Amino acid sequence: MRPHRYDPQFQEQIAVDVEEKKRIARKAVTFVEKNDVIFVDSGSTTLFFVEELLKSPPINLTIVTNSLYVINTVVQHPTIKLVVLGGYFQYSTMNFLDLEINPFFERYHVNKAFMGVNGIDEIGYYSSTLLEAETKRLIIKSSPKVFILASSSKIFKKSLVLVDRWQGTETLVVSTKDREQLLKLKMVEREDKFTILNSGPLGDPDWRD
Repeated sequence: MRPHRYDPQFQEQIAVDVEEKKRIARKAVTFVEKNDVIFVDSGSTTLFFVEELLKSPPINLTIVTNSLYVINTVVQHPTIKLVVLGGYFQYSTMNFLDLEINPFFERYHVNKAFMGVNGIDEIGYYSSTLLEAETKRLIIKSSPKVFILASSSKIFKKSLVLVDRWQGTETLVVSTKDREQLLKLKMVEREDKFTILNSGPLGDPDWRD
């Protein structure tokens, strides 16, 4: 069950590309395993991811998050271990941001991070504010496996701040039915910038060739 109240701007985000985000969520949850400690970022796509994950959560799952909406969703499932990152509360994204999180990740080992973004292109992935971008960068740096969840509206779209350039280790989980858009993504993938998984409805459900 979702929280009853959303920030109006976030409510609009949830209503966009709903089926795409659900497909992305279903694909992304297949990477979560027993005993995982995962970080879940803020954003509408990551909220769909958490909702899908909690339908049948793996044994001994720990979720680390800085998203108020993810917190409100996970607390309804007391068997899930929940760890919350605090800091400055950003109302526009309803999450907590803090640049002093390195000591946290020295104590807690997060083995997978599921990240939301405001845009991606051939260079890297983007956020809307400097503080949010810096927080995301620190989280990504601390996680050995990173999954970027992006609906088609975010593909080849720049936002204000570059979070990071592609390192070649990220898995990009998208859902697009735009053949040209997918071909462009695959051209970037061939440069070893990321691994792409498309959960879109074009032929093979994974779109991997």
